Formats: sequence, structure tokens, C-alpha cells
Amino acid sequence: MSDIRILFVDDDRDILAMVEQYLTIKGYDVTTVDNGVEAIGIVKEKQIDIVFTDYKMPEFNGLELLVAIKKYRPQTEVIIVTGYGSMESAIQAMKYGSYDYLQKPFKLDHLRLIIDRIAEERKIKDKAQLIRKIARERHQYGPMIGLCPKMREIYEVIDTISIDNPIVLVQGESGTGKELTAQTIHESSDRKEKPFVPINCGSLGKGTRTEAEIDLYLEDMLASVKGGTLYLDEITSLANALRERMMTLLSDGPDEASHTIPRLIAGTSRELEEVIASGAMQKDLLDLFNAVFIKLPPLRERKEDIPLLINSFLFDNPPAAKTRIYGVTPAAMNILLDYHWPGNLIQLQNVIERAFAMGVENVIDVDDLPAEIRTFGTISQMG
Repeated sequence: MSDIRILFVDDDRDILAMVEQYLTIKGYDVTTVDNGVEAIGIVKEKQIDIVFTDYKMPEFNGLELLVAIKKYRPQTEVIIVTGYGSMESAIQAMKYGSYDYLQKPFKLDHLRLIIDRIAEERKIKDKAQLIRKIARERHQYGPMIGLCPKMREIYEVIDTISIDNPIVLVQGESGTGKELTAQTIHESSDRKEKPFVPINCGSLGKGTRTEAEIDLYLEDMLASVKGGTLYLDEITSLANALRERMMTLLSDGPDEASHTIPRLIAGTSRELEEVIASGAMQKDLLDLFNAVFIKLPPLRERKEDIPLLINSFLFDNPPAAKTRIYGVTPAAMNILLDYHWPGNLIQLQNVIERAFAMGVENVIDVDDLPAEIRTFGTISQMG
């Protein structure tokens, strides 16, 4: 039932027999000993995950055992069991690294609750470590590309929310890939078999004037998503009337766990502080979309990703062309790395597509770059 190894230490053999019988029946791997000296020997030889130890024992008491265990196995959780009604011993043990304390007489179910809590915390910790390890090794997450620390943090967030379905707000400058991020979140979720529907909030509901028309429009839009993901691009441009009705429909809708209403992801190119200060968006909708916040870095802050992105644009989905481009010359790459990229990823992609359209062969050189980028490179070299 459990791969957690438990050691219970007490000089009362009746307690040991009771605990061993109970935990064994419940499917736990448990060892019992009646003294601290033997217990520390077991901890040195075996990987013990949880140790319960009586506080007052002859020769080697529970506090001494706690200190010794933390010296040899700092990751082992130790719970002090005290039968003398003294909180001082429990508090002292907590200062030395005890996970918790258990007061005699204790209920066996309470013992099990502590074990299960530690086991669950360990699973979460192990998963988080695994996610961080994978993120450190990643240079790509689905269609998202980048190995800079900020992108890896975003991959970790997407991994973390892949099972649950929190509302997400994606903020980033124009061209940083907000919709691509939203689609990646959708594809990594349990709604991936359902539709992903992007909506531009600037044009949402144009031509609707009455409350009935607004309600009908929003209800039809939400129904069209069929429990998938609704991406609201540039959420700050959403008209006030639509915002208020959407808030009402969402708050009155069925429970999110039923998946009958869409999972909501919103995007904005404006800084949140600026949005609130200008009054362009009331805080209620920002609060709604601020359950999970992802801030996409502009390309000028992740220039180490530029070679990876160029490689993707060249080989993953290149435009139909008779010529084949295999790379970029060092001189052209230096200019691309120095450039400030106001249009972000889209501008970089346009540079590559332009080279295909111009019939560039083999490699992109300085003369194959757009004039504004070449000029910037020339000025940079002069400076």
C-alpha cells in the first residue's frame, strides 16, 4: 500500500506490538525497536522515511535520537511521542527539527494521519523537484521555444497547472506569444480534446446594444467552446457592458469541475498596474483572471533564445519555397543578437519568412536582413 518505511521506537513493548499490528494491517512497512541505540543503528543501515520515538527512554532518549537521526539522515522525518503531558519537551524537540509530536495516549488513526500527511507532502515535493529538473533540461515546451531562465519558469508553471484548471492571465508585449502560451496551456490540460477558441476582445460583441442581445451573444459564445478553453485576447479592451454580463454568467454558471463551462485564459499587452491606474479595467475582472499570472519576457530580454528560434523558423514550419536556407552567417547573427526587437517573436519570424520570399539560398547574410535591422547593426558598430 505504501513505500514509506517507518520505524517506531518505544521502551513499552505493549505499545510496540499494538503499533506494529495496526500499521502492518494497514499495509505500511514498519519496524519496531525498544531502545534508541538500536534505532540509530537501523537508521544508519536502512533508508527510513519516518521515525516515531518516545521522548523518555533509558540510556538514549528521544531528543538524543532525534539529533542523531538528523545528523545521519536529515531527510528523515522524526515525530516525538511524549506521555508526560509536558509541552516543554515537544517544543524543545520541534526546535531540533522534529516534524511533529504525538501525545500519549494516542489514537492509532492519528498515527496514520501523520504518516499519510508526510507521504503526501513527499509526493508533492518529489513532483516539484522532477518538474524543476525537467524544466532545467528543456529548451522547448510544445510549440513554445526557449531555454532562458524566464521561459523555464513558465514551463514549470504550465506543468504545475496541467491537472487543475485555474483561470490564467498571460501578460506580455505584442508579439511575445500570448496566444501560443494559452494554446500550450490548453494542450497540456485535461481539456485538450475539446476546442480552443481565441476571441479578440476589441471586436467582441460589436453591434450588440440591448442587454438581451448581449446575453444571447455571450451564451452562444460560451456554448460554442463546448467545455474547452476560451482565450480572451486583449482582455482590457472588453466593453464594460460585456464585462459585467460575463462576470454574471460565469458566477451563475455550473461548477468548474463539471467542465460544462469553458476554462478561461486571458491575454493583455498592458502592464496590470497601468491598467488599474488608468481605469481601463475594473479590479473585479482582474481579480477573476489573476488566479495564475504568467508574464512573458520580451525577446530583447531572452536573446540567448534567438538561435533556437531561428532554427525552429527555418526547419520546423518553413514557408513553401523552392530554395533551402540552412542557417545564418556569423555577421548576420551578431546583428540579430544586438537588435532590440520591438516586434518580438513575430518580427523575428517575419525576418526569416522574408528571406525565404526573397529566394535567399543556403545562408542568411547581412544583406538579406531588412533595412531597419541592418541600419541598427551599422549604428551599433559605429558606437
